[in-house]
Amino acid sequence: MKKIYFLMLAFVISFANAQIEGVLVLNEGGAGSNNAEISFISNQSVVTNDYFKSKNNNAILGDTAQDIKIFGDKIFVVLNISNQIKVINKSDFSLITTISSNLDNPRYIAFSGNKFYVTNWGGNGSATNYVSVYNLATYAHETNIPVGNGPEKIFSKNNKLYVLLKGGFGLNQFMDIINTTTNTVESQVNVGDSPNSIFEKDNLLYIMSSGDPYSPTSFGTLTVYDTAAQNTVSSTTFPVGVKPSYMDTDGMNIYYMNEASIYKTPIASPSITTTPIAVTPITVNSYGTAYGFNVVNNKIYAADPSGYIAPGKIYTYDLQGSLLNTFTVTSLPNQIIAYNNASLSTVENSTVSKLSLYPNPTSDKFFVKGLNSGNIQVYDVNGRMIINSTYGPAGIDVSILSKGVYIVKITDKKYSFSEKLIIK
Repeated sequence: MKKIYFLMLAFVISFANAQIEGVLVLNEGGAGSNNAEISFISNQSVVTNDYFKSKNNNAILGDTAQDIKIFGDKIFVVLNISNQIKVINKSDFSLITTISSNLDNPRYIAFSGNKFYVTNWGGNGSATNYVSVYNLATYAHETNIPVGNGPEKIFSKNNKLYVLLKGGFGLNQFMDIINTTTNTVESQVNVGDSPNSIFEKDNLLYIMSSGDPYSPTSFGTLTVYDTAAQNTVSSTTFPVGVKPSYMDTDGMNIYYMNEASIYKTPIASPSITTTPIAVTPITVNSYGTAYGFNVVNNKIYAADPSGYIAPGKIYTYDLQGSLLNTFTVTSLPNQIIAYNNASLSTVENSTVSKLSLYPNPTSDKFFVKGLNSGNIQVYDVNGRMIINSTYGPAGIDVSILSKGVYIVKITDKKYSFSEKLIIK
């Protein structure tokens, strides 16, 4: 009996040690070059390039990777010129399937209920712009939802989709709001020329627009939209000459880029600041500035296209703007997301630890049955860590979270496992 116990304990320890954590960098690759790839940067600052290829017998990921999201135990990669979505197993990074139906210049992906939604520009000069709808269980295409010109970023909340219309091959300044029950656009909101970024906190959407890049009189806009009241709370225009290109959040502050500089302002009282917290080494030229920008696990990541020819660079900063590290990846890095390969159905969850979340679903707080102390991390569907807390008798307060699906990672001295949490 003791022998079996020690064998089980050794397996659990080796399983935990085999888990890897860090960030994934989506490298777009050159258009038409079929060299899109993914890089993995571990928490120990070790870079592994060509990560997809190395896990899939040198298979090619595809042409022009546009978006990457983690949902549950799967990774979804949207490939623009390939007109494909690659679905990858999160735990071992093996390819599960390739989706090719009803995609035409696909851009970004979002999840709601048992479906996922992908924005599509349509062909060059086409009047057909739409969101394609797929079944999460079968990957089958269900329908297309017509939207305005140039749909880009897409955000899901409470049976609605918020689609930023950047303009595609032209210019646009609206956000379409889709009702997922009827699969129709029910309203449209002006959010400023060329909207590029969106996030949500406490039922408020924060939308950043760059302004028309070719107009000397069109500048950036920060729009705050109330998803409960369905109206615009505020719209702030940036000063003359400021055309912010990216925005993200750590849950407390807004971080954005203008040219090569990074700026920071509180979510509770956002303002347009003129003093950056950091100036990156990214060269400002006619092609723009950074190629990607994300705030992940309390670090700021800025992606440098390196002149669109050389291997890209990732500059990492702390939240105060101090440079922490510089990494070399592959061609045209455009997104950085949190990653760990822990499965939602790990062995220790079912046989050794006997831990489980309750109540689940919840809207207030949750507890972990069988756990006295440990570290709790909660991740959203984009892989962003939004709660990092020590577990205690009072449980974990999640009342500030929006409705949806989250991943809870529980770690103590002996084991680590992840479980799905539903906020109702």
